[in-house]
Order: sequence, then C-alpha cells, then structure tokens
Amino acid sequence: MFLIHSTVDQAPLQAAALVGACRGDGWQTPLQPRFLGVLFHQLLGYEADFDQLAGLSPEAVAEALPTAEQRLELVELMVTLEMLCDSIPAALEASIEHWAGVLGVEDRSLRLARDLAAHASAQALHDFYRYNWIGEQDMLSPAFEGLLARHGEQAYALTVEPDPIEAARWRGLEQCPAGSIGRTLWDFYRERGFGFPGEPGAANAALAHHDWIHVLADFDTTPMGEMEVTAFQAAASTLPGATLGFIGAVSIFQTGLLPSVVVPPGYSHALEVPGGPERIADAIQRGRACQRDVFREIDFFAVADQALPALRDCWSIPGKANLPSS
Repeated sequence: MFLIHSTVDQAPLQAAALVGACRGDGWQTPLQPRFLGVLFHQLLGYEADFDQLAGLSPEAVAEALPTAEQRLELVELMVTLEMLCDSIPAALEASIEHWAGVLGVEDRSLRLARDLAAHASAQALHDFYRYNWIGEQDMLSPAFEGLLARHGEQAYALTVEPDPIEAARWRGLEQCPAGSIGRTLWDFYRERGFGFPGEPGAANAALAHHDWIHVLADFDTTPMGEMEVTAFQAAASTLPGATLGFIGAVSIFQTGLLPSVVVPPGYSHALEVPGGPERIADAIQRGRACQRDVFREIDFFAVADQALPALRDCWSIPGKANLPSS
C-alpha cells in the first residue's frame, strides 16, 4: 500500500516522481494534488506544493529508488491518480506505462487501468474481481470454478447458489456474547438489512471477509466507508490483490469508471466529502499499525466470541482520527 515501504528521506524523490509521471501540462482534477498532499503529510510528514513542485524523469527515479516494494507502491499510487479522472487521458496512461516499464514494474493495477482507458468495461470488471483480494479468497474454495462457469462474474462476489451450511455458520454469530466481534458483525448485518453469505443474492464468503474488517476497524458501508476499509486492509495485508481492491473502490465510488456486480451505478465523487483524503490517509495509518495480516493471519470465526475492544488492543489497531464523517 502507498508509501508504507518509504522513508521520510525518500519523500521528496517520490513526490517529484509522481509529478513527473502524472501532472503533465497540468493536473486533470484538483483532487489529485490535494490527495497527494494529504498522503505525504500524514504518512511521511512531508509538505509539498504539488502544483509547483518540479518533476523528475523515470530514469533518475529508477537509479535512486532501490527496492521493488517502493517501486511497486509508487506505480500503484500513479494508477490511483488515474482513477481520480472522470475519463483516463491517453497521455496520462502512456506516461504511467512508460514509468512502469523503466521502473521494472508489471502489476495487476496496470492491467485494470489499461482496460478502463480502452473503455473495455467488461474486461475491466473481470480483471478487477479476478486479481483483487476477492478473487484470491474465492480461489480457496474448490467449488468456485464451477460457480463461475455457471453464473459468470457475479460468482466472484455474490452467493449465486444456496448454501445452507454456510448461511447457518454466519447466522450462528447471533449466539456470540454481546460486545464480541462475532455478535457485532451479526448486528452489522441485521441493522443494514443484509442477507448472510450462503443466502442467494447476499455477499459470498469471499466478499464478506471484509465485513469482519468493517467491524474490526469501525468503518461504515457508505461509499466513503468502503474506500476507507479497502485502504485499511491493503495497508494491513501483504496479499497481492489487496491494494487493487482499494484502487478499484476509488474507480467505483469516486469516478464510476469501473462497473460493479455489488454496487448499483450512480455513485461518484465520494472521495470529495469533507475530510475525504484525510480519512483515507488515517485508514492507511491504522492498517499499517495492525499487528496481524487481516487476510493471511486471522480466522475471524475462530475469534468470533472474543470482545471487539480486546482484539483491537491485542492487534494494536488505534482509534480513528477525529475527522468529518459522511
């Protein structure tokens, strides 16, 4: 996730790289420099005017930026800046592709950006679900390939065939003690009128994994809340598709570039709520502080009876910053 492997000393280099790759003759939207300014300030303590900062060449950055993790995070942040555009300019896409080539980065986020720049919405949808954390969780189920063959893209995120055993497992969370993470998740579903995984039309178990994270980190299911939770989990996991999940969420809820099998069309500019970029930066900071990989190291059902505040303390998850809420 963005800037996690970067040091304060490298902040000027990375900031100049983003300007060199993405600003061109001017930013496409005022949100781009504002978003960068907030991230660099909150995550690295670096202040910069991204409207005035001089850019660097990819060759200069490649020589100065040593690790594969840092180069990948830089390219992922470039792609996110693409997703802040209502349509992706050809010059911006070409510039980021060039930078990725010079930096030696070939990432799944670039594949998504290529699809969206070419207005290949169906392919973008397929690539997004296949390569993000949802698809990676789906692939753990031996039944998934059959569901995908029978039902298409909806099988990635939704319960497309009834599974009474799975539904009973999630409904059984009602029996967890009050204040536990399991009972809080059950309440979370009931308060929103959500079906339970295993019930046709509800989220499937792969998508619902992140509902545990909604509860763990105290994020709502508003468009802004969905961007916050995907930012948190990307910072709290080494799963390769975790950051793609956040990038996709931005393209769904901010610009509407990416269709979704879960979210109805119509959401846009959700990141522009008061304090929006600050809330994303706070989610990244909190995810980075988490002492457990939320996809690789936690069986949430195994800890369902444990008190939610105790789990947050045990895993070193700080409280949310006092920022405006949508």
